[in-house]
Amino acid sequence: MMYSLLALAVILGSVFLVLANLRLVAHDTFQVLRDTARNASRSGQLLPNMAFAALWLLIFALCQV
Repeated sequence: MMYSLLALAVILGSVFLVLANLRLVAHDTFQVLRDTARNASRSGQLLPNMAFAALWLLIFALCQV
């Protein structure tokens, strides 16, 4: 019971920290995705990387069904 309460407190604390800084998290995520896409496009790896990402999204989606 004690471990469950501790785990719940850690999860709730993490959720609170993310929600409190949601704007910053969203901005940083967008910036990283933009820079990664730009670098992949310049190096000619954009399509293979997108195909790989789509494969993993498909795997995760099928695991939820």
